[in-house]
Amino acid sequence: MRQVAWVMAGWIVCVSGAIAGGEARAASQPARPSPPEITWDWYKSGETYLRYKVPNPALSTRYFRKAAERGNVSAQYKLGEHYENGVGVARNYREAYRWYRRAGDAGDRYAEFKVGWFLQKGMGVRQSSREAARWYQRAADQGNPWGYHMLGFMLADGEGVRRDPAKARQYLEISVRETNDSWAKWKLAELVKAREPERARSLYSEAAAQGNTEARRVLSAMR
Repeated sequence: MRQVAWVMAGWIVCVSGAIAGGEARAASQPARPSPPEITWDWYKSGETYLRYKVPNPALSTRYFRKAAERGNVSAQYKLGEHYENGVGVARNYREAYRWYRRAGDAGDRYAEFKVGWFLQKGMGVRQSSREAARWYQRAADQGNPWGYHMLGFMLADGEGVRRDPAKARQYLEISVRETNDSWAKWKLAELVKAREPERARSLYSEAAAQGNTEARRVLSAMR
């Protein structure tokens, strides 16, 4: 086993040297399509360098970038995460949005949610609640529960979309079921408290038990 570990370590060092040299030679050349197997090897290397006992975020980012530039959608999403959180690179919301957008345009449901989030908050891109709602809907249509979650709030408040309490409830019910998020429970309770006070109290209690301060405030006022 120790011999295998040394062989693997040697392979990774060789590949690291090769990628560094290759990047220097190709810096001024446009990205070319690569066989899917190669981009997935680069993607896996990016994941590996994050999971070492002593992680190497910078090298991980380089591998994700190499795969992302050759069209690997999962790597594009990961590169967006690295830029959003400052992992291996300086935090840069504009770059994070750019890579999330590329992955979102390719149909990645998690990237679609991130594009919506960045648009709603105006992070690295001009703020647009209307466009954010459109991207959240795209994510939701592909089964991303967080898309339903954010749309539920926007529909309840009329942010970027026409206010629709019935649809807001429908979407928040999905969020509560799929994410167990305390804020979804709080918002759903706000929507149903007039007609279903017992259901609302139950939702507030669950949210409060999860540490939700607004739910705790409401429960205190109800006592």
